[in-house]
Amino acid sequence: METKNTPTADFSEADTVYILDSYGLIYRAYFALINHPLTNISGQNISAVVIFFRNLKALLSKYKPSFLAAAFDSRTPTFRHEMYAEYKATRQKTPEDLHAQVPWIEEILNSLGVPVLRADGFEADDIIASVAEKCRKEKRPCRILSGDKDLLQLVDAHCKEMQPDKANGGWLTDGTEEVIQKWGLGPEKILDYLSLTGDSADNIPGVKGVGDKTALKLLSQYQTLDGIYAHADEIKGALGEKIRAGKEDAYFSKKLITLRTDVPVAINFDDFTTDNLNYAAAAELLKKFGALAVAKSYATAETDAAPNAKSSPSQNVQNIQQNTEAEQVAVPIKKNSGNYRAVTNIAELKKFIDETLESSEKTVAFDTETDSLNAHEANLVGFSLCTKTGEAVYIPVILPGGMFAPETIEKRAALEQISRILKSPGMTLVMHNGKFDLEVLATNGLSEEPECRIADTMIAAWILDPGATGKSPYGLEYLSEKILGLAGIEFADIVKKGQTFADVPLEQAFSYGAEDADFTWQLWNYYSVKIREAGLEKLFFETEMKILPILAKMERSGIHLDKKTLEEYSVELAADIEKMKAKIYEEVGHEFNIASTKQLQTVLFEERNLVPGKKTKTGYSTDTAVLEELAERTSDPVPQAILDYRSYTKLQSTYVETLPRLTDRNARIHTSFLQTGTATGRLSSKDPNLQNIPVRNEAGRRIRSAFTAVPGTVLISADYAQIELVVLAHLSGDKNLSKAFIDGTDVHKSTAALIYGISPEEVTPQMRRFAKTVNFGVMYGMSAFRLSNELGISRTEAKNFIDQYFATYADVKAFIAKTIEKAQQNGYVETITGRRRQTADINSKNKLIQQAAQRIAINTPIQGSAADIVKTAMISVDEAIKKTHSPLKMLLQVHDELIFECPDDSTTVENAVSLIKNCMENAIKLKVPLRVSIETGTNWGEFH
Repeated sequence: METKNTPTADFSEADTVYILDSYGLIYRAYFALINHPLTNISGQNISAVVIFFRNLKALLSKYKPSFLAAAFDSRTPTFRHEMYAEYKATRQKTPEDLHAQVPWIEEILNSLGVPVLRADGFEADDIIASVAEKCRKEKRPCRILSGDKDLLQLVDAHCKEMQPDKANGGWLTDGTEEVIQKWGLGPEKILDYLSLTGDSADNIPGVKGVGDKTALKLLSQYQTLDGIYAHADEIKGALGEKIRAGKEDAYFSKKLITLRTDVPVAINFDDFTTDNLNYAAAAELLKKFGALAVAKSYATAETDAAPNAKSSPSQNVQNIQQNTEAEQVAVPIKKNSGNYRAVTNIAELKKFIDETLESSEKTVAFDTETDSLNAHEANLVGFSLCTKTGEAVYIPVILPGGMFAPETIEKRAALEQISRILKSPGMTLVMHNGKFDLEVLATNGLSEEPECRIADTMIAAWILDPGATGKSPYGLEYLSEKILGLAGIEFADIVKKGQTFADVPLEQAFSYGAEDADFTWQLWNYYSVKIREAGLEKLFFETEMKILPILAKMERSGIHLDKKTLEEYSVELAADIEKMKAKIYEEVGHEFNIASTKQLQTVLFEERNLVPGKKTKTGYSTDTAVLEELAERTSDPVPQAILDYRSYTKLQSTYVETLPRLTDRNARIHTSFLQTGTATGRLSSKDPNLQNIPVRNEAGRRIRSAFTAVPGTVLISADYAQIELVVLAHLSGDKNLSKAFIDGTDVHKSTAALIYGISPEEVTPQMRRFAKTVNFGVMYGMSAFRLSNELGISRTEAKNFIDQYFATYADVKAFIAKTIEKAQQNGYVETITGRRRQTADINSKNKLIQQAAQRIAINTPIQGSAADIVKTAMISVDEAIKKTHSPLKMLLQVHDELIFECPDDSTTVENAVSLIKNCMENAIKLKVPLRVSIETGTNWGEFH
């Protein structure tokens, strides 16, 4: 059947034909999550399915296309393979778990009603070119959905290329102007450009030695490939020789890259119509393959893509959610009329708590709603409780305007009921980001420490997959969609700009709040099983859940900051920065904006002719790594001067100017400790990040000296000595390394003595420095290349030094080899407490990726075990403080150091030091002793 539209008609945007470069989009979708793939309940990779159909849904919702089709590659070799046996020969074999998803995607497209176009012997690009050509002849708009640069040659007044917008979840459109801006030439020159540069991905030869810049320059001067070769004899020097020698390859490449527009495939636009897309059928298949959240978005699509779409939303949602733990019931508006309801009187709340405490399961999910994200200032607006999937209650404490209305429960009375749960040792209180909830309760008057068992679903998600990346990978919203297949109420939909949750009417507030508790409950049902199956219950409950309320308590305490100290240092620092700037200008010979990447590129690589390193989209990089390399391998003083300048300006802006603004009315600063901030298990901090204050220079000491003891108290610093090397000695069992710690000698001097074959007394400072660098470097897989750079010695010397190290510490070498072997077999490594970190890339065929995974495999058991020891010590100290009723307060944890505040009384301080030392040195029993150095003083800068 021919299209109803005549070939000469001028069509509107509503008649636009959208054509999917299916395999290109599938490939990009798969590799976008290659390090952290999405899997279904059977463990199958579904990354490509999820992202492909999420992007397609965004397209359907935003652009509402009337005509849509999907182009697929031939299942047989193409005409290009017949022309050139080496075509795409350099590509790695398609991963099996990607290959498996292609037929699934095709099946879902067919069920949705999107035509699948394929022709033996032709690539999807040729089919797309044929569709674009038909559109061009009919003067009909065409949109190619791809990210492939080869298809840019099709862009013209009627045809544009669209690609997924990673940042915003939609699509970006490239027309002629956009192509010129991005590539420096028009679409009509893309084919000639690629004929010159070739394409390593497809094994297209191009002209040897001609790269992007040269190709652009040649096409700018001679316009076309034919124009270049018409003037080939005029092109001077080595470039002319390359051009003339590469003529055959250039034209052969052009022949390979040229897209066919005569593919024998039916292109009837009437068949492309989206009037009858069957969202229900697509949703069922998406559910079948395990893409639950995406399935729900298709199930509830209604008619957002076309007015006659076959979608039955209510029935569809029911089908998607039936027989799953992720079932979500319609939220009622009136209280007591549905599964989510508001509890607005104390008697009803008391009854709910009674039933919870008396239940056989003795588990309740809890979530707070506040008017601020600052837990130390937030007013409790309400809280939610859930003890059954799909059923939850919301208890309002404040209603719009901050007014206490008849529908609210008086805060003190409500908190007394929550206190009953906290005081019940037999109860399990489930929260998501529970540290925030506990601090909010304390801010609002309930500061008692929980005696019940805590289970935090955010920490549960992290402990099972500590290397997850992306935006909020452990957030409630993300996990609810990923694990439960449920998309909840958006915060922005009920809290208007400039308002807080306290302004939300009860009719909306209870639905949102109760849903959070319900989702948390359901996530715990899932994660509790996974944690038990993985053998991580002890680590989860005995370490992570016990450290959580301790961190909350530390954050509430904060540490005193002396603003005057920083104000004085700020004046000095500003003067130093001006001197540095003047020195740089003097050396360069003129003033320029040191913070401008573009101006710095000009100074370094054009004016001073330094050899550039890695290239970015905006030119050659001027990042720290590049400047450090330039400073090391050249005699030019400017790179080092820029590094120093950056270091001081960062200290000024990040700490000296910012810290005073973060204090409360008592001049105390409250950092936030992150349990999920690292993959190794180490704690990190933010607002401010105290882990990044420099340790080894005077500037860092000056900043730390502003953290002071308040009158009548002293600060106590307790720092583990060489804890990671101690762990390495324990894990490897190496006798030489262990001996230094058992004897209590300087481990770096001992290493140097063994390597150089001399007595410890003969070890020079330089020898010790070399040994120290290797001692720590071996834990991070340090190569001879890196060691030679750090020590300023030849690579041969560095290699000999490393070889001698491993000859001295043979068991360390064996431990490293065994650890890598285990990681290759198991796909993960473990710490001494059983904490796991996945190492999926350790069997990668890509050498660089494999080596990076090996470094992770070596470092994680060491650094992770050190983190386990520090956390265990903190728990032990906290329990001892409570048991002895000591006035000691734990304030900070930074790396391997704990900072305490203690009344300035000699007996009290002496007892506190003894308590800390005993708990920390006996936190975990190792083959070698743990040693702690303890100091007291009036400010943090006085220590070590």
